Amino acid sequence: MSIKVNIDVVDFEKEMRRIEEEVAKLASNEIKEQIDYATNQLRIVTPVDTGEAREGWRNTKQKDINGYIDGIIINEVEHIVPLNNGHSKQAPKYFIEQVLVRVGILTPN
Repeated sequence: MSIKVNIDVVDFEKEMRRIEEEVAKLASNEIKEQIDYATNQLRIVTPVDTGEAREGWRNTKQKDINGYIDGIIINEVEHIVPLNNGHSKQAPKYFIEQVLVRVGILTPN
């Protein structure tokens, strides 16, 4: 015996817009959290001599023209590139890329 169920959604288009907004909000929160998490992980693995490079990590988050969350993680400390290239024995070469792959921001080739 099979049971047939019919569901009528009142104002279907309005309900679909509500669902889209809810999904976009959840995705935006996830992206914000991922950017903050990646920034914190980069701070943790950055080699420390004076602490300048570790403290140099910042991120910005904003909505793009379509309303999607966009983010940038930056470190403007002059010696962050040499550190990432293996200058310090405290961290492996390409530690930045390793962190970003691990947290899912970068995809390995």
